Amino acid sequence: MKYWNSTLKNMAEYIPGEQPSNPDEYIKLNTNENPFPPSDFVLNTIKNTCNGNLRRYPDPTAEELREQFASENEITPENVFVGNGSDEIFTLIFRAFIEKSDIAALPYPSYPLYDILAEANGIKYEKVNLGADFSYNMENFLNRRYGLVIICNPNNPTGTYCPVDKIKDFLDTYTGLLVVDEAYIDFYGGSSIDLIKKYDNLIVTRSFSKSYSLAGLRVGLAVSSKGIIEGFLKIKDSYNIDMLAIEGAKAALIDKKSFKYNIDMVKNNKEYLEENLKPLGFEIIPSRANFIFVKHKEVPSKELYERLKEKKILVRYFSGNIRSEFMRISVGTMMEIKALCRELNTILGV
Repeated sequence: MKYWNSTLKNMAEYIPGEQPSNPDEYIKLNTNENPFPPSDFVLNTIKNTCNGNLRRYPDPTAEELREQFASENEITPENVFVGNGSDEIFTLIFRAFIEKSDIAALPYPSYPLYDILAEANGIKYEKVNLGADFSYNMENFLNRRYGLVIICNPNNPTGTYCPVDKIKDFLDTYTGLLVVDEAYIDFYGGSSIDLIKKYDNLIVTRSFSKSYSLAGLRVGLAVSSKGIIEGFLKIKDSYNIDMLAIEGAKAALIDKKSFKYNIDMVKNNKEYLEENLKPLGFEIIPSRANFIFVKHKEVPSKELYERLKEKKILVRYFSGNIRSEFMRISVGTMMEIKALCRELNTILGV
């Protein structure tokens, strides 16, 4: 385009999961949103924040939210940065914590936005393949000198998990910067946050979009050493988190009862979905997230995706090597899951 620079012209474009303009007409199982809404307490907190104070700027560092999260995780507020979703945090990581002369290592298959943000910020990167079972072999990230390594844990789109002790062993050897994206960690636990107390080259990112049902507010966290957090604060936009998002996230941390209930419901529905797909001939990759990565032994995933879409049921289909064999299904409500299973029974002629 006329005024695009060379980076913009040459970079790939991230294509998010379909967001139909009439979402109430669809069963939407394609973007890993929580199927259950925020609690009344969270919603009322956000509504009550809609007052005359909106004429004021928000707290530029979201200090109360940092203090609240830090207290719950036995760290200090100086170890926490609040971002406009994890996407902003990763943009800042590529902008501020790796030299243009260095190379980043990104897992494959994994979250494709990592690739896009690396390109957008002029960072060279290499793909490091996951194992045949989509597991992480962290030693593969030591095959050459990488300035930055990112792993998604549990991984998106596979749902596979790298144990904390393997991450610790890696950090005992690796001297660059390791980022562990824990957007889905709340569903089954196993966070690496405690490791930041020992390793100053670790950033752990968290999200309010999935387990806390607040994807629409765009709140993410980075947890790391004080020096790295100071770097985030130095390079971020002046007021990167709005007032409603801050108050909504604080309320979500307070309402632990609703949080636990939603987590338990998602896990229960996931088990039901897996139990009903296996007899239909699906291979299911073991997942510790609110989605499953599946393929049918006979019918191509692209065909299943297209036929489901005709019935206004959205799942996620990815192009490209390995990923195109599978489709990712987000865990929905029980009613949505039963509707999906009925339609798959019809498509497969079971």
